[in-house]
Amino acid sequence: MTDKVPVSDNEPLGPTASRLWRFMKPHRWGLLLSILSFVLVAATEPLIPKLLGYALGEGFSGKAAAASSTLPGGLSMPSIQVQYSFPIWMVPIVLIGLFALRGVFSFCGQYLLNWTISHTVMDLRAALLQVLLRADARIYTSLQPATAVTKVVNDPQHVVTLIAGALVTILRDGLPALALMGYLFFINWKLTLLSLITVPGLAFVVRKVNRRVRRMGTWAYDAQLRLVSVVEDVTRAWRVVRSFDAADYERRRFADRAREVQRSSLKTAASNAMAQPLSQLMASIGISIIVSLALYQSRVNGTGVGEFAAFVAALLLMSSRLRHLSDVMQPITNALVVARGCIGLLDTPAEPDTGTRELRDARGDIVLQQVTLRYPGANRDALAALDLHIPPGKTTALVGSSGAGKTSVVNLLLGFERPDSGCILLDGVPIDELTKANLRRQFAVVSQDIVLFDLSIADNIAYGQDRDDARLEQVLRAAALWDFVQTLPEGLDTTVGANGSKLSGGQRQRLAIARALYKDAPVWIFDEATSALDTESERAVQQALEQWQGRKTLIVIAHRLSTIRRADCIQVMADGQVVESGDHDALMARDGVYAGMVKVQH
Repeated sequence: MTDKVPVSDNEPLGPTASRLWRFMKPHRWGLLLSILSFVLVAATEPLIPKLLGYALGEGFSGKAAAASSTLPGGLSMPSIQVQYSFPIWMVPIVLIGLFALRGVFSFCGQYLLNWTISHTVMDLRAALLQVLLRADARIYTSLQPATAVTKVVNDPQHVVTLIAGALVTILRDGLPALALMGYLFFINWKLTLLSLITVPGLAFVVRKVNRRVRRMGTWAYDAQLRLVSVVEDVTRAWRVVRSFDAADYERRRFADRAREVQRSSLKTAASNAMAQPLSQLMASIGISIIVSLALYQSRVNGTGVGEFAAFVAALLLMSSRLRHLSDVMQPITNALVVARGCIGLLDTPAEPDTGTRELRDARGDIVLQQVTLRYPGANRDALAALDLHIPPGKTTALVGSSGAGKTSVVNLLLGFERPDSGCILLDGVPIDELTKANLRRQFAVVSQDIVLFDLSIADNIAYGQDRDDARLEQVLRAAALWDFVQTLPEGLDTTVGANGSKLSGGQRQRLAIARALYKDAPVWIFDEATSALDTESERAVQQALEQWQGRKTLIVIAHRLSTIRRADCIQVMADGQVVESGDHDALMARDGVYAGMVKVQH
């Protein structure tokens, strides 16, 4: 697949983490407050073994105190009463209060962390969409829509969800583990220091596992994108799939991609699963050494039960926390692998926009002077030293066989392509001196590939502009679509479905024509704009367009030559050049290329 971001399995993930931090940095105060909340939770962690040790040490033993009791007959008798360090009712109050306080801090920590994460996702998605909106047009020849959707919508959420989970684990378990480590040093620094002998071995294991996780994660991510592309093809071209009875072929293609995803996911899961048992094995070595030595010291030195219980309780609590921490690096590594793929989209080259001038009230006088264009990878020029003049306020038709260069002219006028040589003028101004936004405001286009949005009819027509119901009715009447809209229950507010799926082919084309008319640009381009219309609808649209003749510059591209007979000028193109030029009658009288094309269609 050509649209994936090329990355190396061994490429360091540090730069990716740094770029991800740039999106989190504006919301760092939420992150810092979250960390503070978890620090407060961690600060209460050593109190648990401390209270346990105190309760076991002091709660079961008391101090004897002399007292006297009065017997019948007025005689007093000495007695002994046991006094305890604290009353029993204090135990539930202290414990419940402690855990309630921990719960409040824990809630605040997780809420603030997710607040930070959600804003980071929103900013990252906005940045990725901005890249797509400004990307060079040639990028879209290789970037599949499904891949773009995955990288803009799914990947940021997946990345930050994994990182959020890892951060919660680090803050919820890592900080208490540090606090417990400090408490263990306070109780018995010698034994605690001995426990650290397993740290180098643990670091070695984590490093080896993470390297494999990164390699398998990259494979799984690329395989997932390939699978998404297959599903996108099936849903987008379902008519073609069924027309060619290709369901079995698509099923096999999907199965191959799905099997690749399954294998890569399983290997990634196996790599992740290796971390915990290996880490726990290393940790168990340290714990066994500490407990054995602690028992030995207790027997030799006669250490009390309370001190030993506090030490063991703190040790077990810390080992429980460390067990959770052993799973932290895998989701972080997986997140950075995915982030590397979607953040790599930020490196997509932007469309060059070096122009600084803006046209006001353009007339639509277009001149192409010695323009040459060759697409990347092509073995011949799409346009070869083309000279073309499109006068303002006139209807100019471009005709010719497929590949003659008609659509290339449109792409150049809209700034989607840049000529290799030559100059293009709009009202005497080179178009590369105009800003791209200003250049494209001068054109309204209806292409042969109709694109509609999953919005209402009104929103599709007034796309990117303010809604004016009176103008909407005017352009819908001109596009021979108003009567149809009136029959709909919701009228102008009826949604058209994904790419106009609720409309017929002719209705989709007429809606696109209405959108172009609504823009009211000085230059209108109709690229096979009426090819899907019946004869009656086509005649109605042509009669409506004639109302603007003399006021608008019309460029019409058509293979059905009967639709352009009334054009002011017909430019016949072949091999990227104009070979004939004139109106219909003049070209027929010449009995050249155009006349031959007309005879073939009749």
